Amino acid sequence: MTMPTENADYLQNTGKEKVKQVQVLERSQRILRTLAESTLPVSLHELAERTEIHMSTVHRLLWNMAQNGFVERGANGRWRLGLTFLEYGSLVRDRMDIRERAIGAMQQLFERTGQTINLSIRRGDSIMYIEHVYAPGTGIRLARRIGAMAPLHCTSGGKLFLTGMTPEEVSAYISRTGLAPRTPQSISTPERLIMEINRVKELGWADDKEELELGIRCIGAPIRDRNGRITAAVTIASNIEMRHKPDWVRHLLTAVNAVSASMGWRQSNP
Repeated sequence: MTMPTENADYLQNTGKEKVKQVQVLERSQRILRTLAESTLPVSLHELAERTEIHMSTVHRLLWNMAQNGFVERGANGRWRLGLTFLEYGSLVRDRMDIRERAIGAMQQLFERTGQTINLSIRRGDSIMYIEHVYAPGTGIRLARRIGAMAPLHCTSGGKLFLTGMTPEEVSAYISRTGLAPRTPQSISTPERLIMEINRVKELGWADDKEELELGIRCIGAPIRDRNGRITAAVTIASNIEMRHKPDWVRHLLTAVNAVSASMGWRQSNP
């Protein structure tokens, strides 16, 4: 069967485009690797020589990567890795460090409560789940997928991060998100959110009463660094009425305080 000419042309063009994209990625990686291996900034000419890529192509790729902060050009015209790599490196390091420090306490908390335990960090206007401990077959629905995101104002962990914001930052968050609700129980007005933030500050922990997903309740408490800044949140998720809530809160606070202490925080810190 003969393929129509237009289909053959389309497939051929698509194949060429994919090859081109792979070439761009491979060449960009060579440039970045060369910059990473250099202790000093590198000139355009040197990059072209060391990567064996035409100078005009190196120049175009550098400026494309510079737009996203992956590389930057100094006043002397030489190139180096950009601050985006520092940001990403810090995120990876912090996530790994927090996870390694928290996982033991999370396991103990699971054993004491029998409920699903989630660990999250802030990512912009959301929290990102980076670890969980749960009983297979019973806690799968409650264990948030690693990498999943959820709005700050709809989650117990997110409310903790909101307490660390200035009033101006909270107002900006409200403007950006519009406090879009996820369920009928979600906080959806500025007045309610501000009242909730003040309540969480007083208690030292937060809860989510089916505000992210109907049928699921959570309580969360913060992990702090040596400066008292909230860097992560540990939450207990349950699909049952929290009749043992006072005990769970006590176990939760013990767990996060132990992790925070391992990061240099002391409860006497302001």
